[in-house]
Amino acid sequence: MTGAGDFLNEETVLALLVGIFVGLLAYVALAQLVGRGRPSKDKSVTERQFGNVFSIMDEGRRQSLIRYYMEKHECGREEAMHRAVDERARDSNRW
Repeated sequence: MTGAGDFLNEETVLALLVGIFVGLLAYVALAQLVGRGRPSKDKSVTERQFGNVFSIMDEGRRQSLIRYYMEKHECGREEAMHRAVDERARDSNRW
């Protein structure tokens, strides 16, 4: 039992705590450094919602759907996505 008692003395516990603290600081610094390198795509709420609702479609089909609503309602891209999502919600609530 003296071997375990010698290992867990004050100096060892303090060294472990300092090591954990330094490791956490290094992790946070590295995470922030890596996070800055990524380009952020700021999507509007409507665009994220449109992507979620029509996620089963491939990108070409989604773009085609947006163009269809833009021509049908003579509106911009954001409003077309909003109308597509609204119409999809109405369709799903009919049944």
